[in-house]
Amino acid sequence: MKLLGRFETVESYPAIYDPEADAAVVSDLHLGLESLMAEGGVFMPKFQLKEMKEDLEELLEQTGAEKLIVLGDVKHEFSETSKGEKEEVQELLDFLSDRVEEVLLVKGNHDNYLIYAVEDYDHVELEDRFVLEDALYIHGHELVEDLETFDASYVVIGHEHPALALKDEVGVKEKLPAFLYGEMDDGRELLVLPAFSKLADGSQVNQVSEEELMSPFLKQKIDIGEMEAVGVDREAGLFEFPSLRKLR
Repeated sequence: MKLLGRFETVESYPAIYDPEADAAVVSDLHLGLESLMAEGGVFMPKFQLKEMKEDLEELLEQTGAEKLIVLGDVKHEFSETSKGEKEEVQELLDFLSDRVEEVLLVKGNHDNYLIYAVEDYDHVELEDRFVLEDALYIHGHELVEDLETFDASYVVIGHEHPALALKDEVGVKEKLPAFLYGEMDDGRELLVLPAFSKLADGSQVNQVSEEELMSPFLKQKIDIGEMEAVGVDREAGLFEFPSLRKLR
């Protein structure tokens, strides 16, 4: 399925492929989240990195992409990178080293001190933003004040972890991760990716108020009610929806 006429979904993964940049794109990995949950008393077997590597391998095989872009929040802890987080990040980068030519990491609001985990990798770039073939890739936790200076018709972000709150015929409520897309007030096209992490909670974008949204792009740069959504479930597939205003 194509989004905004350019980006392609990849089977039922919360990821896209940008054919013009030959890049697979994911967002919000939140490595180390299990350890932080354990510190808070929620114990579970560590599975996220193992399953993430399996998903990424399939994603890269399906697309044949030369690049992988991660739209921020590679790690979860806000403060200095823990030993466990650093090891998980480096295990992932080692895994990717012979599968893609470049790994482009966008710095998210959780990625303080990430530089110390990636500085020894020649094929990894860590920046606040990347512009590739008319598309601006950023995390989305803060506005780009000089946005008008970028030669980019598309803005691709993460950060919000968008999901749809849906009810079935008997009133059972479910939450479905979703891609969001629409036209911003300056005419550029905005695409929001769901979190690639299976553990990261989603923002129920069709139910929360504008004030409760996390990304200033969704608060200030677009009429979110006019944005359209494609729900994504790794098992069930993709589901097209009308504008969010019709899903409230």
